[in-house]
Amino acid sequence: MNYRCVIIDDEKPARERLKRLLAAHEDMECVGEAADADAAVRLIDEVAPDLCFLDVRMPEGDGFSVLERAGRLPAVIFCTAFDEYAVQAFEIHSLDYLLKPFGKKRFAEALDRARQALQQPELPATRLLELFEELRRGIGAPGTARATDPSSEMPALISARRGTKILLLAPREVLWFEAEDTLVFARTVDGRSLVERTLSDLERQLGSKFFRAHRGCLVNLEHIAEIVPADAGTYRIVLRDERRSSVPLSRRQARRLRELIPW
Repeated sequence: MNYRCVIIDDEKPARERLKRLLAAHEDMECVGEAADADAAVRLIDEVAPDLCFLDVRMPEGDGFSVLERAGRLPAVIFCTAFDEYAVQAFEIHSLDYLLKPFGKKRFAEALDRARQALQQPELPATRLLELFEELRRGIGAPGTARATDPSSEMPALISARRGTKILLLAPREVLWFEAEDTLVFARTVDGRSLVERTLSDLERQLGSKFFRAHRGCLVNLEHIAEIVPADAGTYRIVLRDERRSSVPLSRRQARRLRELIPW
């Protein structure tokens, strides 16, 4: 079975690269391309593609507005350099995305998922549009999915990357978040994963369940087992995991922790 594809990206080199990658797959045919939102809507309505490679940011609108305005919804693979909304949307709904820069292997994996999706009943168009609208309004900041209980401030899931995989972590699974230069990682019992958020954003989102142990560490209060003295009036927080992992606690934050949990 052959699939008709369109490529929508405002950067010509990105469109050309996608066309070269598609040419290596005999069942995929590029039947059109567009560089802005208005042209993208016309293209989708005119050629009725099976699959659309769609950038998030572009002139005259964005990828979400293209899908809202188009008369029909093809299967979609977002191609983006930065947008966590697309990552979350397609991970939850078993669709896919390509995070720039991506390689041939990752591209082939995305096509495999697209083929499987195209052979199954479509996700109802109205539900997909509802999802896009929720994501655009920011229900759950980039990289998070809100809990279904509207009274809860704790995000239900946090997206993180480990290699080519996207993991959806429940906050309670995370022992601590740690910053290394400009990167932030979530540490769980089975390793650590890259989180595309700042510690400050996570601190605001996670509320009173996590505590800033020092400038580069946000620790889950529920996993604290011990607080032991270290050097120069500092401490170490020992976690409840099997390895008895520990993170440093600064003198200043030790005082704040005492106010929160007397010890």
